[in-house]
This record gives sequence, structure tokens and C-alpha cells, in this order.
Amino acid sequence: MVPRRHLIGFFCDTPMVGSGYLAMLQIGLMAGCRKWDSALLIKSFEFAEKDIPDQVRHVILRNPLDGVVLPEPMCDMEDVLDVLFAAGIPVVRITPHSPNSRTLDICIDNFQAGYDLTTYLIGLGHKRIGFVRGPSDHRDAQVRYDGFCQAMGDAGLPITEAYCPAGNFEFSSGLQSAEKLLSLAEPPSAIFACNDEIAAAVLAVCHSRGINVPEDLSLAGFDDAPIARVVWPPLTTCRQKMELTGYMAVDFLIEPPHSAEMRRRPQQHELVIRKSTSRPKG
Repeated sequence: MVPRRHLIGFFCDTPMVGSGYLAMLQIGLMAGCRKWDSALLIKSFEFAEKDIPDQVRHVILRNPLDGVVLPEPMCDMEDVLDVLFAAGIPVVRITPHSPNSRTLDICIDNFQAGYDLTTYLIGLGHKRIGFVRGPSDHRDAQVRYDGFCQAMGDAGLPITEAYCPAGNFEFSSGLQSAEKLLSLAEPPSAIFACNDEIAAAVLAVCHSRGINVPEDLSLAGFDDAPIARVVWPPLTTCRQKMELTGYMAVDFLIEPPHSAEMRRRPQQHELVIRKSTSRPKG
């Protein structure tokens, strides 16, 4: 008899589908599944809907899952975790913000990453630094912003409300935020965007307005998604190593660690310095 292949589930938030972040994570998951000759089931859910636990229950009743990978924000939805635990399905969470002794976790320190990238911009000599924020209900986005605020405070620099527009992780939102920032009487000399899609949108608005990056404006993103490498100039960013994270997640599910201290695995971020940042004018 041919042994049954493992079936790994990947449950994500519908608005994030198509993002560079999830694309890189899925590439890693597929590579991990190839290694173990396993199959991958991808299912998206509308985070705003109230019946997500029932939807998850329906999916696992129809599919014999051997494990599930949950990125943010689903990784912190206790009612979803309860459904999976009740079915005896192991769970790997990507950068959760609430502890849970029953899950395997792979974590990046979004606070430190946001702090480090802001500190880099400050080190170039920038004092007027903007931050294009992500969705308010997305903890990773908020924690990156917290790291930005801490770095600005530690350097004795003010956080200007007009320099920190709210938005989401989509390109269209980045266009709107960029128009607001670049229309100010005194715009920032550097902008830190909460992800690379937003940063690419800011760059597009700069091109349309004749603003030279990085001569007139330094610009940095987050994730090191493919778009960060194909725009011009290529973006300075913070690499999350999401492909490796996805690969590790499958390993965790197929061969879970036995010791409790190994059930939470840190994943190091890395600043990637490209041509979109430089010292400010003057």
C-alpha cells in the first residue's frame, strides 16, 4: 500500500493574498512540501467576517490536514486555534503576539526590525522622517511602527502626526498616503513604508512628481519582496527571510521538536541597503 502523503494547510487573510510577503512564504512552504513529498492546501479567509471558526471547521472536515500554518493576523485568533486543537491538528504560527504552549512558533522581532531601519535612516542624517503605516488591526504593522517611534524618541526627534498616515498593505493605499505626504508644505526627507508594496507606491508618486529618489527623498520598505528589487531605484528594506520561514514551518510540522524551548524559533531580520536611501540634501 502506498503511504498517504502529508497534507499541510496554509490559512491566510484574504486582503493579504497577492502580497510579496505571502508570496515568499508560500514559495518556502512549497519547497518544504517538495522535500517531504507533501501536499499544500491554501485557503484564504476574510478577517472581518465573524464566522471564520465555522469556516475553518468546514475546511478541516473536508480535508484530512496533518498540520496548519497560520500567519498574522490569524495566528492570534484564539477561536480558530481552539477549532484546530479540538481536531488534533498541529499548528505553526508565524510571528504571533500572544503566547500559546500548544503551538510551534517562528518569530521575527518586528519591533527591533522597525527600530533598526529607523536608526539607519537617522544615522544618514535624516531628522524629518515619515512612516506610512499598515492596517490598524494588523499587529505586525503596529509593532513596526512602535519600533519606529522608539528609535525616533531615543534620537530626540519629534514624531509628526502628519508624517505618519494610516493605510493598509496595498499599493493603492500607498499611492494615497504618498500624495498626502508629498503635498505637505515641508515634506519628510525620508519615508519608511510598512511594506515594500507601499514603498513602491511612494516611489511611483515620486516619479510622477519629478522627485528624485534618493537625492530629494530617501525611501525604505519592509519584507524584501520581489518588487523591492525590480523598481528603480531598488529599495532599501528589511528582509524577513519568509521563504526560509515557510520551509522551516513544514519541517516543524513533519518533525516537531521535542523540547519545549525549541517550540519557539526566532528568525533574524536583515537590513538590505540599496540605492533608494542616502544622506539628506545639504
